[in-house]
Amino acid sequence: MFLIFLAPIIGLALAFMLNKAFPKALFRGYDVLPLFFCFACHLITTKERKPEFLPYGFLLFFILVIVVAVSETIKYKNISLQKTLRQLWDYLTACTIFWYIGLLFLMI
Repeated sequence: MFLIFLAPIIGLALAFMLNKAFPKALFRGYDVLPLFFCFACHLITTKERKPEFLPYGFLLFFILVIVVAVSETIKYKNISLQKTLRQLWDYLTACTIFWYIGLLFLMI
């Protein structure tokens, strides 16, 4: 139960430290957040005895979306690969945060 709340806090702290350590890097600190929030979502579904594949199924779906986006970018060369991947990763970050919050409400 303690890890459900600790994992996102560690992720946020790591994101803050990465932003401070590498202020001019191409990646942002919050790029590591989906890893911590997916783990926390896994812990919630395990605790609630819900199907355990939900967080990883979502992550697999997102990886497949990235594969499709990369193939489309290679096929149509006028789309920036870096910009597409950045938008997809930002979407994953937002989705995992909202998924975590939703699962917390369901857990209560």
